[in-house]
Amino acid sequence: MKSNFFKASLAVVLCSSMMASCVSSKKYEDLQASKEAQEQELAASKAKVDELTSSLREREQKLADMERAMNEQQKVLDNLKNEVNAALKGFNQGDLSVAVKDGKVYVSMSDKLLFPTGSTKVNTGGKKAIDQLVSVLKNNQEVDVMVEGHTDDVSVLNGMKYLTDNWDLSVLRATEITRLMTEKGLSPDRITPAGRSFYMPVDSGRTAEAKAKNRRTEIILTPDFTEIYKILGIKA
Repeated sequence: MKSNFFKASLAVVLCSSMMASCVSSKKYEDLQASKEAQEQELAASKAKVDELTSSLREREQKLADMERAMNEQQKVLDNLKNEVNAALKGFNQGDLSVAVKDGKVYVSMSDKLLFPTGSTKVNTGGKKAIDQLVSVLKNNQEVDVMVEGHTDDVSVLNGMKYLTDNWDLSVLRATEITRLMTEKGLSPDRITPAGRSFYMPVDSGRTAEAKAKNRRTEIILTPDFTEIYKILGIKA
């Protein structure tokens, strides 16, 4: 009787031990699986952080490159503007202006400086101004030139030879200045003449002063920014 009780007790103890062992093993496996999952999640998070850090560095480098390119562009424009101003400083500043706008240098000269009234032939003072501007452009070979003729909205006088309207006047004046610049040694493939008539006024007023402002020639200087535009992601 005692022997059977002992055997039964031993069996219970053994079963309990085996069950405890099975529970401990299952708990260990669960903990191990949880640990591995956490490690995988941590590795994925680290990879994401590394990716974001690399992307941020690339963006910072791109911004730095763009800032340098923009500074270089502005430096080129400012230097060109200063050279033009120095070359034309002997002329009445009321008859010309030099300004940087839209990545270009605009040299605006009044018709009073360049032409007799209603004429397409440049006067002596105008030729001197053009000559000195050409000297600057010869030292800046990568600069293209657009010569734009502008008039007021007063019709040309009837009977003026070769002039039908303000289109003719603006075009012929631009062409005449272009011709003078090429005669002074500027390569013709760098210059484009254009006539704007009275359709691009700088002053919409009806006073004599407003009309005088609109009678002008704008010589637009465009440096070669091809490489800078590539950095900025701009199509030239």
